[in-house]
Amino acid sequence: MKNNFLLSVVIPTKNREKYASATVEQILNINDDRIQVVIQDNSDTRKLSNLLIKHDNNKRLKYNYTEGTISFVDNFNLAVSQADGEYLCIIGDDDGILPQIIDVVLWAKKNNVDAIKPGLNAVYFWPNSEALRGKKDDGYLSINQITTKAKICDPYYEVVKLLKQGGQNYLSLDMVKLYHGIVRRGCLQQIRETTGKYFGGLSPDIYISVALSLTVNKLVEIDFPLTISGICNKSGSSDSATGRHTGKLEDAPHFRGHKEYNWSELVPKFYSVDTIWADSALAAIKDLNKLDLIKYFNLEFLTINCLLKYPQFKDTIFLCYKSYSDKNYMVKVINSAKYTTFKINNIFKKVSRKIIRKRSDYYHINGIVNIIVANETLQKRLVVTGIDTNTMIKSLDTVINS
Repeated sequence: MKNNFLLSVVIPTKNREKYASATVEQILNINDDRIQVVIQDNSDTRKLSNLLIKHDNNKRLKYNYTEGTISFVDNFNLAVSQADGEYLCIIGDDDGILPQIIDVVLWAKKNNVDAIKPGLNAVYFWPNSEALRGKKDDGYLSINQITTKAKICDPYYEVVKLLKQGGQNYLSLDMVKLYHGIVRRGCLQQIRETTGKYFGGLSPDIYISVALSLTVNKLVEIDFPLTISGICNKSGSSDSATGRHTGKLEDAPHFRGHKEYNWSELVPKFYSVDTIWADSALAAIKDLNKLDLIKYFNLEFLTINCLLKYPQFKDTIFLCYKSYSDKNYMVKVINSAKYTTFKINNIFKKVSRKIIRKRSDYYHINGIVNIIVANETLQKRLVVTGIDTNTMIKSLDTVINS
């Protein structure tokens, strides 16, 4: 059935068999032969393979096991290389998809749209996902307001914005997303032909987001959750919440499986979400030979951000900034003001989200035991709110024809 799939849902995984098997089950429960599921497994054991034996005869599932230590990035590269669909979507092994996703992919193909950026309106917290913070629960689903509003984006300009804010907060920008997004295979092939790989850097998410944003011709955003973002007690989100995403650069788990790696001279050499993002964004620009964009990278912005958030690494941060310290005082003042404005805007957004969660259009339900039930619950909520596929497609048609 190679090349007969319209969409490949690609899932790189390692040592999270319980969640990955449930995610596979949830997707295969969507009875649509146009959707392929690709599992790239680098677990320490073959436990996941055993859990998926019952699906051995299902042509929609492609499972590949790679033994030994490989990098996070290499696991993503292997995952995408296994996919057969015309369009690809990467999700985590604790996430899920909505059946409406195939209707949007069909629309994208019909209208020659390279990429779709859906809303992240639905988040599922697996049971005891916050146990590391002393909280225990039976799982819950949070759904933000869904408007189905659509717009055409300019991802190239968004990359420039990303660089001007020191490579930070890329998720808030209208860039192409392969992770929880939809992208035409041909765009990924263009990147591979130029760089020799699909993913580089240390963070595959932001690397491919930057690379695709500099590659696609047409990106459309729709305020509708085509995927469900899952959070479990083994996820990166939990690590961030407990401060385990900070430390010496040589201790970063991202380096596992890398024989050698050239860290950007523009980024302070310590391990944090902020520095990993900045370095991986710059790696994508370098690999694509878009070096003219480096001039937009705001090192002062990144420096101030890191000093405020990680004062324990101030010596490392100042060492990186030292070679740029001859810039005039006014430039520093301006960039400091820009950073202050940026932080105030972020605080405002966080407060706004908290206010939204108290409104009637924010939905929260407990007792959601797995991702399968999460999707079923979300589908019922869509019926109650009167949001259907026709509404979404009509919104997409309006923006593409305007």
